[in-house]
Amino acid sequence: MDYILGVDGGGSTCRAAIATADGRLLGRGKAGPANIYSDPTQSLSSILHAAKEACEDAGLTEDALQHTFAVLGLAGANAHNDPVGLAENLPFAAVQVVSDSLIALEGAHGSEDGVIGILGTGSNFMARKGEKHYYLGGWGFHCGDQGSGAKMGERALEEALLAHDGLRKLCPLTEHILRQFDDDPRKLSEFARTAKPKDFGEFMPIILIYAKQQSSLALDIVEEGTTYVASALRLLSDDGKLPIALLGGLSHAYDAFLPPDLKQFIVPAKNDALRGALAMAERENALNT
Repeated sequence: MDYILGVDGGGSTCRAAIATADGRLLGRGKAGPANIYSDPTQSLSSILHAAKEACEDAGLTEDALQHTFAVLGLAGANAHNDPVGLAENLPFAAVQVVSDSLIALEGAHGSEDGVIGILGTGSNFMARKGEKHYYLGGWGFHCGDQGSGAKMGERALEEALLAHDGLRKLCPLTEHILRQFDDDPRKLSEFARTAKPKDFGEFMPIILIYAKQQSSLALDIVEEGTTYVASALRLLSDDGKLPIALLGGLSHAYDAFLPPDLKQFIVPAKNDALRGALAMAERENALNT
């Protein structure tokens, strides 16, 4: 193909980068959520928007996408029953759909062994050990995503309703949340009824603020998430025998809460997930040429 395209599609943001076939970066684009499992329609829309914006940034017309090999690293790709079939509706000449954790692993560790934890609106983990890949989590908001911003945000809203009903003591965090809904539990409940994971995740900064102030509920929520994340990282890294890279919007927050014996194995990522997607696209495109 004349061009390659890498896409990093997460629960909150979709990023795209277009490059020449030999990997020379030409342009970038950005759009909204691209979790192919929780909202396939929105995901396709975000991918297309980000890809078109990348073309515009590169000074190319949208027709360039018809001569492009694309690697789409998408949240929820491991849980969707036919992500490749869905992606065939996009205008690329050829497309490969993989999980966002695989492109993140490629970006963080290159071809070397290692572990990544993606911690943002959702959560998932992956390790490379020799020629084998091991996945953990990433099963979506309803039955998974423990330790994620969305899951912890939902928990905070639940606790606010319990406090309103008198089953919990009001605390600074629940008071703050109730005020955001004019102290009207019906408004909170209506919000939750239609909320997407991204919407729940927007409460995570508030939780972290109160956790830093030693608010007990906020600390409980964060510590519960930390316990899950630490367990996942220990399992995949064989108790720290492999380097660990933390990625995503909550990675720095977890840096502060993870136990010291685990933190010593955390290393900076070599590159981000978008660069990982481009590297995979360059390699696969060369193999198919």
